[in-house]
Amino acid sequence: MSCADAVLQTVPGFETTDYAVLSGRIVWTGSKARTDHPRNLAHPWHAAPAVYDAERLRKGAAMAWRGTDTHIGLLGWLAGQRLVFPLELARRRLDALAQALRAHDLHAFEGAALRVLGLGHGLTPSGDDLLGGILFTLAYAPIPAWHSAMPGLHARIRRAAESATNPISAALLDDLMRGSSYRVLHAVFDAFQSGEAARITDAVQALLRLGASSGGDMLAGVFLALQICEPPAEPL
Repeated sequence: MSCADAVLQTVPGFETTDYAVLSGRIVWTGSKARTDHPRNLAHPWHAAPAVYDAERLRKGAAMAWRGTDTHIGLLGWLAGQRLVFPLELARRRLDALAQALRAHDLHAFEGAALRVLGLGHGLTPSGDDLLGGILFTLAYAPIPAWHSAMPGLHARIRRAAESATNPISAALLDDLMRGSSYRVLHAVFDAFQSGEAARITDAVQALLRLGASSGGDMLAGVFLALQICEPPAEPL
C-alpha cells in the first residue's frame, strides 16, 4: 500500500492536535508554514548531513548564552531563577541531570534522565524537550567515553518514554536522539559553528519562538550539554 492509499488515524487522547498516525508512524498534519520537521506530512524537511567541531559549537553557544533571554522555560533554571509550578518542585531532579552530565557520569545521567521524562505541562513536556536538547547535542558533540554506550542508553530511554510521557512527545524525543529535528534547531548549530554573532542571535531567536517554551527548553539542553554556563544556583 502506498502512502497515498494509507489512512490517517488519530492519536488516542490527542484527537484535536495536528498529529496523526500514518502506517504506524506519528506525523504532523498542519501547514508547512508552521514548521519544518521530518514528520511534516505534506512537506517533510530533512537536515543535510553535517559535521560540527565541538569547540566551535561551545564558543558559539557561549556567545548565545551571554545574550539570551533566560525567562523562557528551563533557561530560567540554568540562570538560577525560580521556576513555575510544577517545575520548581523538580529542581533536584534537574540539578541531578546537570551534575551527572558535567561529571560525565553515564550511570547517574541515565537515572536522572529517566526521572525528567514527562516532567511539566503541554504536548511536549519541558523535561522531554530538555532531555531531547541534550541528546541532540551529544549526537553532534559526543562525550567520547560514552560512545559505545549510547545506543543502549537511547533504547532504554525510548522504552521508558512509552509510559513516562505521551506518544507524540516520545516520537519527537526519538527524533532528537537520532540528531534529526526542527529546522530551527539545526540552524542554531549551523550558526554556532559559524561563530557569526548576528547569525547566532537570529537563529536563537527563531528557536525560542518554537512552542510555548519548547524552544527554550531544548536550548537549555543544548547549553547544558555543551557545558558553557555555570551550574544552576539556588533561586533567591
